[in-house]
Amino acid sequence: MKRPLLAAGLCLVLVGLGTIGVRHESSAELQRALASFRANLPPDARFEYDHAYPRFLARGAGFENARFIRGGTTLTAHVLTVNNPSGYLTTGLSFSKIHAEGITLSGLVSGRIGELTLNKLLLPPVSREKHDVSDLPPLSQIHFRHGQIRDVALGTPDHCTLNLANAAVDNYGHDDGNSGMVHEAHAVCAEDSLPAQRLGALTKMPTGPLALDIGDLRESGIRYARAVALVEQWLPSAISGEAKPFLALNAQGDLSEVPSKSEARNIGIALLGMRLQYEKLLSRQWKEGDKRLGEGNLHNATIRFSKSYALAPFMPDGIHIETLTQNATTDTKTNVSVISIKGTTPKSFDYETTMELANAVTPDPKHGPTLISMSLTYRDDASNLDDLFGRIAALRGQSIAELKSTFALPLALMAQKAPGLDALPAFMLAPSGHSLTVSFHPPEPIDVTAIKALSAQFSADPTMAQRWLAPPVLTSSMK
Repeated sequence: MKRPLLAAGLCLVLVGLGTIGVRHESSAELQRALASFRANLPPDARFEYDHAYPRFLARGAGFENARFIRGGTTLTAHVLTVNNPSGYLTTGLSFSKIHAEGITLSGLVSGRIGELTLNKLLLPPVSREKHDVSDLPPLSQIHFRHGQIRDVALGTPDHCTLNLANAAVDNYGHDDGNSGMVHEAHAVCAEDSLPAQRLGALTKMPTGPLALDIGDLRESGIRYARAVALVEQWLPSAISGEAKPFLALNAQGDLSEVPSKSEARNIGIALLGMRLQYEKLLSRQWKEGDKRLGEGNLHNATIRFSKSYALAPFMPDGIHIETLTQNATTDTKTNVSVISIKGTTPKSFDYETTMELANAVTPDPKHGPTLISMSLTYRDDASNLDDLFGRIAALRGQSIAELKSTFALPLALMAQKAPGLDALPAFMLAPSGHSLTVSFHPPEPIDVTAIKALSAQFSADPTMAQRWLAPPVLTSSMK
């Protein structure tokens, strides 16, 4: 198969079975429909089964040990039933229910699936010029009212695995009523796998294993089909190694309904030599008049860095954040958002950042997010920065006092070139028990993706640097 994705592989059978006919009211008619289906298969594909029978009440068909084989890929279902098929490939196919049990897959993706159910499945039309029924429409264009999958264990030759106990999605491909749940999912790609290598190449960051662990996840209002459409646009460039930012993709509309909410427990994410793990996340979005509001609360998060990470020798064993909250307010008339993020670990540190952004909620290729203003405050209550200096000093064979003395002159020169950061030297030399606030108000809103290019612009235009790095554009204060 061109795309060895689980859903695509399963739909190969579903699309083909749609050509069996509108109704199967006799075994003879069923056999004629199967013969027609086989005649339309590409030369390297075939459909086999041990037994087929019409389902009179369901006006469909059932199969025992159904097998779809194409090239080196084989998809087998111990039991497969298709209820109420209607329509044609050229006009679109619909099914009231597709149900499969005891599924095995071998090829580029191998493994097993205990059970798969799709209710009220709708497949879009296939071009009249296409006779190969295994050429599928994009997964984002498939619609169904309810889908459920259980007991999944799949793997690839380059050491990517997926294990899933149970997952369900409602109203996939529809604008309203979207919801989903996942219970006990574990996806891992080894450091030498193609996805991990491609991500490292695209980000120019250390390559490391990719992992996603989900204990429980329940969401409502997330438009999954639109998110899949974005991935379908981005995936070819990622596979080829081409860096294609999401902002360059065609807009898919709002990815979530309003209101929407999400609740997740025991989540772990690993990528680029880092791992984030948190105990609980609650988030929601809603509307009040012309305002769109959102809030999120994350509890007991830990960030760890692998030995391959460049800063690992200087970092603690783990950074623990007891509570992390985010609040966002967007004016739907001006499309300006104010986002505030606060992180706190009592008797250790407090962190807060506030950003004012335009086009952050509904960006498009012509109007990406722009930064209007930003402020950041960090308070150190447990000598965290001094501990960092201690680790650096130990690696250099110095005391903390000696290390800080070597920093004094560079910090003073930096404050001279960027007078808006005049409070930074004093804070870096005596951080414990103090807080530092840095505020940035650009002379004009700046494209978020262009911020990294400011340094080169400052070097080329000292007048611009003087204007952007001095008060009131850039300010700092220590308390």
